[in-house]
Amino acid sequence: MPSTSENSSLPALLETYAHTLRNSPRERWEPLLKHLEDVAALCASYAAAFHASDWGWVAGRCHDLGKASAEFQAYLCSSNPDAQDAGEESSSAKRVDHSTFGARYVASALPGPVGRMLAFCIAGHHAGLADGTPSDDQSSRRSLSSRLNVNSIPHVDPPQLTLTAPPLALKADNKERSFALAFFTRMIFSCLVDADRTCTEAFCDPDKAQERAAPCPSLHELRVQLDSHLDAMQQNAPTTAVNEYRRAILAQCLQAAAGEPGFYSLQVPTGGGKTLSSLAFALRHAPERMRRVVVAIPFTSIIEQTADTYRKALGPYAERGIIEHHSNVLPEQATRANQMATENWDAPLIVTTNVQLFESLFAASTTPCRKLHRLANSVIILDEAQTLPVELLEPTLRALQELVRNYGCTVVLCTATQPALEHRQDFPIGLKGVTPIIANPAELFKAMRRVRVEHAGQLTDETLAIRLAAEAQVLCIVNTRKHAARLFDRLSKQVEVESVFHLSTLMCGEHRRNALKQIRQRLKAHLPCRVVSTQLIEAGVDIDVPVVYRAAAGFDSIAQAAGRCNREGSAPMGTTYVFDAEVPPPPGLLRQGSDKAKELWNLYRDPLAPAAVEHYFRLLYWQRSGDWDKHGIMQYMALDRSRPDELAFQFRTIEERFRLICDAQLPILVPYDETARDLISALERSRVDYAPNRKLQPYLVSIPENSVKELKANGVVRAHESGIWVLLREDAYTPQKGLTLDSIALDAALWGV
Repeated sequence: MPSTSENSSLPALLETYAHTLRNSPRERWEPLLKHLEDVAALCASYAAAFHASDWGWVAGRCHDLGKASAEFQAYLCSSNPDAQDAGEESSSAKRVDHSTFGARYVASALPGPVGRMLAFCIAGHHAGLADGTPSDDQSSRRSLSSRLNVNSIPHVDPPQLTLTAPPLALKADNKERSFALAFFTRMIFSCLVDADRTCTEAFCDPDKAQERAAPCPSLHELRVQLDSHLDAMQQNAPTTAVNEYRRAILAQCLQAAAGEPGFYSLQVPTGGGKTLSSLAFALRHAPERMRRVVVAIPFTSIIEQTADTYRKALGPYAERGIIEHHSNVLPEQATRANQMATENWDAPLIVTTNVQLFESLFAASTTPCRKLHRLANSVIILDEAQTLPVELLEPTLRALQELVRNYGCTVVLCTATQPALEHRQDFPIGLKGVTPIIANPAELFKAMRRVRVEHAGQLTDETLAIRLAAEAQVLCIVNTRKHAARLFDRLSKQVEVESVFHLSTLMCGEHRRNALKQIRQRLKAHLPCRVVSTQLIEAGVDIDVPVVYRAAAGFDSIAQAAGRCNREGSAPMGTTYVFDAEVPPPPGLLRQGSDKAKELWNLYRDPLAPAAVEHYFRLLYWQRSGDWDKHGIMQYMALDRSRPDELAFQFRTIEERFRLICDAQLPILVPYDETARDLISALERSRVDYAPNRKLQPYLVSIPENSVKELKANGVVRAHESGIWVLLREDAYTPQKGLTLDSIALDAALWGV
């Protein structure tokens, strides 16, 4: 650790305090010196995971130096202090700035980039990382430069600390240096926020701290349990061609796990068992180095299924071994409930969404950044990696490269189509050095081919419903929730109602889970079963139907749809029909994919052929260099050549611009069943604590923020302090379609897609 000398300031620090306990005598308050030392030690231990313990020590030791001011101590001695903390985040009008002094002190003691990076972290440990300098359109926002130069902060006698610049050994060439420095700053910030909150919690709320500190199973224990589960599955599985291929895929995953950390690709046809095979790879990979496994999934709607699969496989270790981190509960909510729900990822297996993972990697706010340091020395599995938005590809891929290069991570790119993110001549930002896990994926895809794709032309809803009604078992996938609901209603009038099912994100997770259970039961019993779904069913939902209809989409989406057709190979060949719906796909990734696919239909009779998929990705990703950083994020991490020591990174602006989902979504708690109704009653009676909040997730439906505002104005929903909205009208949620406007006189356009 950096050397220190603070004898002359020691008495002053011993007579000052960091936190109080409400209605407790002063001798039970926490001395400031103890808090600084505890946070420094914990922050250093966190940063040691990426060889930066000295950085963590300085950040922790200096972060609350401003609390030694007379103003802050007077606040603590006031008649009604905040028992948790008294700083910028306090709602009291008497709040005292205690972060700026430490930031200024470090920037002065360690001039140049080192001090500047630490100043970013210390100044933002409550309010979040700031922009380095004010921009023209955000002049009112407090930048780091303005905070370091302001005179109106409480006076603190300078501590007698002797700080030495901590070493920094990042692997980066001159072109990559600025991004690497900005990323490193955010990682140190993550260590500081987590250490500060953890130490504060230990003093102010020891019961909660004890709950958080409960031991988790090790990766080794998870691996042994998973191996046992997979052995049992293979012994009980019937001897079919599909199951033989699944065994071969698992064997290749286990063999590849012996390789060095880095980038890997797992290119497996849909139905090849990659959910558990990729986890088997991760748990066996570099066991002496890796600390956890993070599985990122494109869509919140199917995260429950993946988590359920893992829970079943991991048995007794699942409860403490898995964190299922949705983006339903807003991370910026500062309540106890949400702080615990978006905790610091201190568990061996994290199942989360792309939104949660990647937006956190570019966040400036404290809560989403808190968990980032846990990514060091992790295996990160990206399911359906090709779903990343083109407009954010360059910063996203740079972040993945940084995690592998400087933070000891392994990244597994899972895909049921050709890899789209690897480096090539016309895609220079792609990932280099990707090791394929499957030796000959082209042969595997050919051998596992169980479906043919035909183009059905344009189909009206009336014609489509007639065709679906004529099939005993069929799946129809459309591009919007409105279309799914409309088609479900039309189809329900033509056949027996009990044979028709609807799936969309307007149904809560528990509702979808039960609907899928009924669907699988009817399919297995060879009963009539007609399913109308949005694209949520394409990302890993395990059903097997003989016929699939897919509204026009990209070749990757068509491949996913075809993966639900004849999945187990029970027939020689299934059929997937691609059709043009009455309404085109919504703007965004779906529209882009559909447009590129239409350009290629005349060139390729088979959209699943390797040449067709490669051409599709070339149009969608590799030849759109102007869109790779459409929001200009990379420029906000560039070094100012005229002032290279100031590191004017624009962290807050980056957070605002990096959005995988641009339209804000708000979670609504719906009265799906008696359990959900009991939870709603519990919300009415008291504030939600950690355990009930975890129970809320299966009953949440996320809809656009504007829709929620309209529902509120019409008395349909009510806000709760946790950030969750409660549905007040039970008739607004039906057993068939979930959240619906059928019984409410509101504008249906509010529902968007």
